[in-house]
Amino acid sequence: YVGVRVGDVLKQGRYEPQRCYHFPQVDRRRNAKIDVYQHVGSCVVAVDPDTKSTHDVSVTSVDPAFPAMRLKVNVQSKSEDSGKQQREAKTKALKSQAKDYLAKHSIEERLSEA
Repeated sequence: YVGVRVGDVLKQGRYEPQRCYHFPQVDRRRNAKIDVYQHVGSCVVAVDPDTKSTHDVSVTSVDPAFPAMRLKVNVQSKSEDSGKQQREAKTKALKSQAKDYLAKHSIEERLSEA
């Protein structure tokens, strides 16, 4: 894997010799930082924006040179209430739009007549 940073922009991906990374125009001379990574292991952590949680996870590797690692992962929304309130407001607005559409086009009456 490779990571390329120019200024505040970071692009990461699997190393492919032919891949080009495109960055926004720079306003002055800058250095690009290139990092090459080796994939050590993976794990999966459940993320629920409505719930604050802590997980103890194990990252296992297929390479015996790297022993399993234990990680403690804390998950929480940046602002717990505002995200939930925004989703609820969006859901309410979509329901209202759907009801208005059904009423405007008399969909329920047409279905009951069929």
